[in-house]
Amino acid sequence: MTRDRARKKAIRARMAASGEPYSVAARKLAATVPADDTAAVREIIARANSTLAAPSARIEVRIDFDFAAPARPERRPGLVARLARQAAKAAWARLAPDVDASQLREAFAHQAGEGFAEPAASRYLIDYGGYAVLCADGKLFGGRSGQLLQARHPERRGPERQYDPLRLLRLLQGAKDARHVGDQVLRGTPCRTVAVWPGPPGLTVWIDHEHIRQVQFQERASSKHSSLSKKQTLELWDFGVPVGGLDWSHLPNFKAPADRS
Repeated sequence: MTRDRARKKAIRARMAASGEPYSVAARKLAATVPADDTAAVREIIARANSTLAAPSARIEVRIDFDFAAPARPERRPGLVARLARQAAKAAWARLAPDVDASQLREAFAHQAGEGFAEPAASRYLIDYGGYAVLCADGKLFGGRSGQLLQARHPERRGPERQYDPLRLLRLLQGAKDARHVGDQVLRGTPCRTVAVWPGPPGLTVWIDHEHIRQVQFQERASSKHSSLSKKQTLELWDFGVPVGGLDWSHLPNFKAPADRS
């Protein structure tokens, strides 16, 4: 989507939400865009702080891999091969034992988890469908969705920490440079799209008037015969959603059976 088209879509979304005419909605939307990069940095940090102080929100984590296999085996495993093995190992851990090869490939290439976060309490629950994670009291646990949390679900210190949604938000608190690059509507809410540095390569953030609504980054590695790219996306919405009924004694089981195929 081009920047102009995204801006027009954001204006129409504001019109639908506020009843304002096009010219008024366009003017007010433009007024929310920082005048310079320094203002954008301050805004990103403020939105990150506000999001991390939120009592609750719904979240979705998406991890997409694109791996081009080498034309011939390499004698020594390079960076791409190591990254591919690490990614495959992480994906395998999320699968039930009875998943067939075709499902394994799809689950590896496109991993999606949904759940709830309580940023102010530094905890969250995410179900990937068959595999789930729970973070509370500074510890991260993983295992089969819906299982009672027991000693056999040890704290995770490896690849799972890379996908910690709160870690992504905390990265934004250290933003040094930011630039407004477009506008987009997420779940009916007009958002500004901002590129942020430093951080993971390709770090992009979507913000509304108060919170971080989406964080996405891409990283790539390549060699003479192969390449690997990974895109990680965290989306947040329904801030303040009631979470009193969440069960922190079990790994979550939010995804419907149809989602587990």
